[in-house]
Amino acid sequence: MTEKETLIARLKELGKMLGRDVNTSGTIQELSMRIAELEEELDGDAGPVDGENGVENASGSTGSTGSTDGDIADAAKEKTTATTTDDRVTVETLATLHIDALHATRNEPVSIAEPGVIIRVSEQDADELIAKGLAREV
Repeated sequence: MTEKETLIARLKELGKMLGRDVNTSGTIQELSMRIAELEEELDGDAGPVDGENGVENASGSTGSTGSTDGDIADAAKEKTTATTTDDRVTVETLATLHIDALHATRNEPVSIAEPGVIIRVSEQDADELIAKGLAREV
C-alpha cells in the first residue's frame, strides 16, 4: 500500500469515528494536514467535559492535568477576546482548511475554507498557514 493509500484509509477511518464523510483528494501533504486536523478534533471530543473530575479536557493547550474550572473559563475569555478584536491578517487559502476564521468582507465566521477563498485569521495562524504553504498573504 502506498503512502497516499495509507493516508486515505486513515482519513476514512477518522471520518467514520466522527460520523461524517471526509475529503480524500489532494496531495500527501494536504492529506496529512487533514488527518492532523481530524485527530485534533477527535482528541477534543474524547476528553472529559470541563470540570469533570477537576481535570482539564484533552483539547486544552496548557498540558496541565490539574487545571480548575476557573483556569478554563479564563482561557475561554482570552480566546473570545482574541477572536473578537480586529487584529487579523487577510490571506487567500491554497487548500481546503478546517479553520477558525472570518470571511474577508462579511465578517462572518468561517469553519471550512476552500482553495481561493479570502479569509481573515490571527497573525499567528496566518504565519503558520503561510509557512506550511496552505495560504498566501493578500
